[in-house]
Amino acid sequence: MQFQIDSAFSKLGIPVHLGVLDYTVAVAPAPDGLLKAIAEAADLRQQELMGEAAATDPIIGAVRAAFKAIGKDPSRYRPSSEALTRRVLAGKGLYAVNNVVDTGNLVSLMTGVPVGCYDAAWVKGDLTLRPGTPGETYDGIGRGGINLEGLPVLVDADGPFGSPFSDSSRTAVTEKTSDLIFVIYGLNMDVAHVEAAAEMADTLIEAYCTAA
Repeated sequence: MQFQIDSAFSKLGIPVHLGVLDYTVAVAPAPDGLLKAIAEAADLRQQELMGEAAATDPIIGAVRAAFKAIGKDPSRYRPSSEALTRRVLAGKGLYAVNNVVDTGNLVSLMTGVPVGCYDAAWVKGDLTLRPGTPGETYDGIGRGGINLEGLPVLVDADGPFGSPFSDSSRTAVTEKTSDLIFVIYGLNMDVAHVEAAAEMADTLIEAYCTAA
């Protein structure tokens, strides 16, 4: 599988570093160790931001600026990492889905970088990250139809399926997933942040998600 980043981002002055990892996984409810790590990360984020808005986090702020430059109002279409952080700051726990999705949410919460977890069985051909075009939509997980125009979207041979806003139901990770594509959306940030998120993801996925 090859992946590329559309030149539209560089023309807008937005640096993009896309991390793409693949794993063989065993999807199951999150184990106690992962749930504990999520709770500890939520407490840490509350301490770090000290009552400030999630958007004051420099990495989240950088992604918001990218959304705005590409064409979406980040106060209406919030980066997924911001949505997770806002939930934690409001004193709400993260939704428990499964060990794979919960691990992705943990990485995003701890780093501020949006991530996506995709069932490789439903991803066809090579990948491209590009701005969404007029009329493009997909069925978002738990959201219904999403207007993709002006959002960064991840596209395969069958069309858009992922975004640092919200992913599509087509490639959602379920209990039937065995091959995982884990994407780190490094929008408008230094590559070091993407590398750190990738190292964290690798450690956590190996610990909580890979097949025995």
